[in-house]
Amino acid sequence: MKVPKGFAVIVMILAAVIVLSSLSLAQEKRKIKLSDYRIQLAEWQQREAEAKTQIAQLQKDIDSLKTEIAKVEGQIQEQWAGTYAMLGTEETGVNEFAGCLTDLENQVEGLNALSPEELFDRRAEIDSIEQKLNEVKATKIALLSEMQDRIATIEGKLTTLKARMPEAVYDTYTVVKGDYLWKISKKPDIYNDPLQWMKIYTYNRDQIKNPDLIYPEQVFKIVRKLGPNEYMVVKGDFLRKIAENPEVFGDPTKWTKLYEANKQVITDKNLIYPYQILVIPRD
Repeated sequence: MKVPKGFAVIVMILAAVIVLSSLSLAQEKRKIKLSDYRIQLAEWQQREAEAKTQIAQLQKDIDSLKTEIAKVEGQIQEQWAGTYAMLGTEETGVNEFAGCLTDLENQVEGLNALSPEELFDRRAEIDSIEQKLNEVKATKIALLSEMQDRIATIEGKLTTLKARMPEAVYDTYTVVKGDYLWKISKKPDIYNDPLQWMKIYTYNRDQIKNPDLIYPEQVFKIVRKLGPNEYMVVKGDFLRKIAENPEVFGDPTKWTKLYEANKQVITDKNLIYPYQILVIPRD
């Protein structure tokens, strides 16, 4: 069928209108998106400006705080300088003092791992630590509160350590029927020497009033290592000589103190015997 020429023209006109309308709509949409972008961009730019303003203010605050901190630190340094001058030292001296306390505390903690008997064997080392601590306590730096606290801590640990250390090391023996001191002393697990019966007698003076009279069930201390306040007589000893010993009194004229403290086992001040264990009275 033949299409009228006028109808074809109309169709073409309509198609053109539709195409033009589509193009116009697309352009309008692009205009809307561009407008939104410009609005959002303006918002971002405003937020950026505000953030920069806040950052600038924060930086001012930080700079102000740094100035205050530097000022306070300067005041602290001045105070410490005055303190050091009063103590007659410098910061390095205080640091060295603190290091000395650290060493002493480490030594005490190391000894704390030992058994009571091992502590007894190392009592000279413990005495040395205590002496060193007393020396540092006598210095001006020890007046600092921090150092006083550390010294008190070490003293507490040292006291606990010394409480674990026995005054002497000994075993025990329970008397059985038929025993006498000579016989007990002769036993291989005691002294393996009958002549050392005097040790048992004098070390157990609180239980043995007469060395010829002991009783079943009595429990005697069998001394193995003497304490610092005890002395065992050896051949050739006499009271004056013992008193002169530096580890006793270091003064022969103090022999009378030995005699008075051991009257219970010394019947004649001019006559003492090997293996007698004497108590050394300390003032």
